[in-house]
Amino acid sequence: MTTEDSRAQYLATGSSGSGESNERLDLIRDVLGSGATWAEPPPQVGDGILASLASEAATQPAMAEPTTGRWALVLAGVGGLVAFAALVLGTMSVMRPDQDNVVAMSGTELETKASGEAEFGPTDAGWWVRLEVTGLPPAPEGSYYQGWVWSDDGEGVSIGTFHLRGDEMPIVLWSGVPLAEYPSIWVTLESEADGPEASDQIVMTGRIPDVPEA
Repeated sequence: MTTEDSRAQYLATGSSGSGESNERLDLIRDVLGSGATWAEPPPQVGDGILASLASEAATQPAMAEPTTGRWALVLAGVGGLVAFAALVLGTMSVMRPDQDNVVAMSGTELETKASGEAEFGPTDAGWWVRLEVTGLPPAPEGSYYQGWVWSDDGEGVSIGTFHLRGDEMPIVLWSGVPLAEYPSIWVTLESEADGPEASDQIVMTGRIPDVPEA
């Protein structure tokens, strides 16, 4: 097996049998294997991606000699995906036009070490909610975390699920109801054996003080 074949096999399966260090390939596999890499970004990200790609195309020098072979095709495809993922995540990380769009999240008595923040913004289809949390352990097997928005009348609407098992990327959730009417954000621990209703195991909470209408 050639070096190119070995590396291509490692990207696909995680094992090449060559015994060589694959630290850089592991980084690529981690990015491509992350659910957050493929999460649909808010619409505002699109303009930033197009502008960055146009700028890079205008300034990048021509290559003196094209690379050939199967490994070149693998590198080209993987490199493009990694660059796209990095651009999307980087754009999302600075997408804070107004600090009023960030609310603190704190752990409850069930998870006292948990903390973080929820960033939010409007889209044509509703609201995106981006969570960054620390101190919240991965959900045990057979269970998962669920995000909710709640109204002052006690009505709750799910905004998505996650489990945190081996993924430290930000969590992007989506709300189809106006946050001005559902200003409380909860995270609950749910069992896969239970129904769709919110459990009483609330692990994190936050509240948006004032939300403009979308």
